[in-house]
Amino acid sequence: MNRSVIRHLAIAALVAYPVSALGEGQAPDVKGKWIGKTHTILVGKGGHWPKGRGTWASPALLEKDLAFDIRGQDGRRFWGVTTLSGGGEKTDEPFIGELTGKDYRSFVFADTDGFWNGQLDGDDTLSFCYMHTHSKSTVVSCSQVKRTR
Repeated sequence: MNRSVIRHLAIAALVAYPVSALGEGQAPDVKGKWIGKTHTILVGKGGHWPKGRGTWASPALLEKDLAFDIRGQDGRRFWGVTTLSGGGEKTDEPFIGELTGKDYRSFVFADTDGFWNGQLDGDDTLSFCYMHTHSKSTVVSCSQVKRTR
């Protein structure tokens, strides 16, 4: 092969690579409302659980309705508000998050006092665990939420 052909093939490969890379690895759209229930274990008295009390010897086992409203997304980064309600209590809390991992199917959230780790199952289910620990309470809560259409 002469140098001209090799040069043209190299240029074509360099131009085609970014175009093909754009089609791969696009983050899924997670905007919208997601609903489910919490399955929480609590020690202490938590902000989302003002009536909930638990000790290390006898932790509180609690459930509430849970809703995520993912209001914005830019690529793999997203943000919104979490609402917990039930038992005459209701709290809202903002969060930020990012999709990560293979095909951006895993995620992490951070809210004002804790962290969520999970994955997107299909296009309509988020499975995750939430954790926080500080001077007033320690919480672990694993749940699933489904996207409402």
